[in-house]
Amino acid sequence: MSLFVLHTYGILEHPDDHPATQAFFETTPAVLASRENAAGMLRGDTAAFTSDGRPRKETSEFGGLVTPHFYDQSVKRISLVTLSVWTDPESAAGYSYHGTHGDAFRKRSEWFRQDHSWPSSVLWWTEDIESVNWNTANEKLAHLDEHGASPEAFSFRSMYTSTGEETRMNNERVKEIGKSTN
Repeated sequence: MSLFVLHTYGILEHPDDHPATQAFFETTPAVLASRENAAGMLRGDTAAFTSDGRPRKETSEFGGLVTPHFYDQSVKRISLVTLSVWTDPESAAGYSYHGTHGDAFRKRSEWFRQDHSWPSSVLWWTEDIESVNWNTANEKLAHLDEHGASPEAFSFRSMYTSTGEETRMNNERVKEIGKSTN
């Protein structure tokens, strides 16, 4: 069975003590709690990197943390990554764009830097959940940035099936899943 993987990377816009950053951190517990019951999620984790690029924790559900490819040491801001494995793309999109996470996602321009050219997320298919790790996730994000969307690494806007054909998201199913998202 093919599994759908979603990896995100973002750099906070403001320093730790800024009101916008504090607002972001205040929403985090509810967002993480909503992930626990997300339809179609098989495994998921979130990690943060300090303003000097070091991971705040050594390891996670997806193994050892790796400083993201796009980390810019001159920025001096916290960066955050997520990595999750899903049964299908509609479940990932339903969680991402609706409910508690969707509400937070709509505030991303207040919380996260937007002045970058690299993609903030990447998607891909895998046959083996154990092959999903932070190093692979960073390689996929770099691949999308360097080569554009392909069956190897793509975005919600330029999707591929698990067998490599271009496809579109079933938006009606995303909406249905989104209605049940906390």
